[in-house]
Amino acid sequence: MKRILIIGGGPAGLMAATQLLKSDCEILILDQKASVGRKFLVAGDGGFNLTHSQSKTELLEKYDSEWIKQAIKQFSNKDFIKFLKQIGIETKVGSSGKIFPLDEIKPIQVLNAWKQFLEPKVQFVLNTRFLNFDQKHIEIEREGKTEKLDFDYLVLALGGKSWPVTGSDGAWVSIFEEKGIEMVPFQASNSGLVLYENWLGDLEGKILKNIQTSCGNQTCAGDLVCTSYGLEGKPAYAINGALRKMEKPVFKIDLKPQMTSGKVFEILKKAKNPSQGLKELKLGEVAIFWIKNFVSKERFLNPKELAKAIKEFPVGIKGFRPIDEVISCSGGVSDSELSEFGELNKFPNVFVAGEMIDWDAPTGGYLIQGCVSSGFVAGKAISKMIN
Repeated sequence: MKRILIIGGGPAGLMAATQLLKSDCEILILDQKASVGRKFLVAGDGGFNLTHSQSKTELLEKYDSEWIKQAIKQFSNKDFIKFLKQIGIETKVGSSGKIFPLDEIKPIQVLNAWKQFLEPKVQFVLNTRFLNFDQKHIEIEREGKTEKLDFDYLVLALGGKSWPVTGSDGAWVSIFEEKGIEMVPFQASNSGLVLYENWLGDLEGKILKNIQTSCGNQTCAGDLVCTSYGLEGKPAYAINGALRKMEKPVFKIDLKPQMTSGKVFEILKKAKNPSQGLKELKLGEVAIFWIKNFVSKERFLNPKELAKAIKEFPVGIKGFRPIDEVISCSGGVSDSELSEFGELNKFPNVFVAGEMIDWDAPTGGYLIQGCVSSGFVAGKAISKMIN
């Protein structure tokens, strides 16, 4: 009987195991924590977006890697929703198109249902630290002792480097580098934006409501929350990728996306003065503070120029939050090192899946979808090899 070892009990590892249930093999999932799916559960703290309801074409546009796009074509959002129903998790579509479990279903219930689905066939080995691998063995540390386990097929779903408290500490990178496997450096993604000090004012906790950010070809509407260091919120996270490519990162905010430039200009032109015009536009405290501090006097007094500033307000950033406190990260194993199934070119029968591969996507269900799709591809490939 073939032995498959899966290192990492997040959604990528769990989905890889799921594809092997009907194969004649021994399946072990090893995790360094006392329970699997730690990051999966943390992701559910702010609203459990399992995937998104967009069409496949729209969904694929959210990913920056051709490799992960091909994986999602093989296991789409519809496939994941169908699987969740199979394990007893009914879902619903939220107002923004995100897919959630029904209101009464908590994140831990989703994880437990998945584990119970796997448990008749899968053995979970916890509190086990992964140390190394070759083409036939892995080295682990368990209960203070170093052990070697042999395998026929190995799936490494070791996570990225964000939220290290959940187990995604990136400690495996040096192991890969020593083996000559090309790595793309990890960078914070879906991160809050750090602003220059003179932009912060006394604004902590204030909200920029109903705005739209844009940078390069990335745009996102929603609310931005001011913090002691800068900005948080989906419209900030969604433009991370474009900002990272800029030597001096700057993005634009449409402070009134519900109105055309012409309408904004019309209101400003009819107002007694510019300040009155800003009030009539119902711009909030943050927007007014920024306009009055960072729009020149000449532009402020010119309704046409002020309207342009409101619709395309430029904001420069100092940088991103530290990687250990952000939602996700870009970087990881270069896709040039992988087959279409996630098998390492230098190590046949060793597959990688999930966040440890170099791909990026915004929040809103896209991250979990990318992980389960990559796990599906690895598990399905191994299943075909066995059978």
